[in-house]
Amino acid sequence: MRFGQWAFGMAVAGAALVSSATAQQFSDGSRPGLFGIFDEARFGTVFPVQPNDDSGVILSGQLFFRNFVPPYQNYWANAFFRPRVHVGGNLATGDDPINQVYTGLTWDFPVFDRYFIEASLGGTIHDGPLESDGDGLDLGCSWLFREAVAVGVNVTPHWRLLASADHSSHAKLCDDGHAGNSGITHAGVYVGYRF
Repeated sequence: MRFGQWAFGMAVAGAALVSSATAQQFSDGSRPGLFGIFDEARFGTVFPVQPNDDSGVILSGQLFFRNFVPPYQNYWANAFFRPRVHVGGNLATGDDPINQVYTGLTWDFPVFDRYFIEASLGGTIHDGPLESDGDGLDLGCSWLFREAVAVGVNVTPHWRLLASADHSSHAKLCDDGHAGNSGITHAGVYVGYRF
């Protein structure tokens, strides 16, 4: 099963769970934020999923901007029309590392009182190989689309834990007949702090 199909299946399953959630579970923008701009910082560790990715342990960090759109009184309006902007980066520690800088939008779906599901879509720039020199990755071009899904729990009003998966590829939009599209896929865990 491809990552996109898996992510879609997770989103559909999540939609069934959020029926008990309410619009009040979304941030109303009243938190002061960091410098009045950032809503959350995350730090974690992700691992490459492909066996031919020698990036090793990857240190990852993300910053989420505050949502300045006023909250709606409807759960689904909040979920779909108030995404947060995020920026992040991965620093690989392996023998043949692939580092990334990325940005995009993240949609939040609170579930019950403490749990949530997230879906992200954006872009990334990396320093990995564009063409394979054997059995390694062939990423095709230095910019890629990036999608991610996560499930998490709010441990306290400020601290949260997440398990995530992300995938980056160019969807054959920069394919010149020679470039590959093996993509980059990670799975990992994050600790988040909401300001």
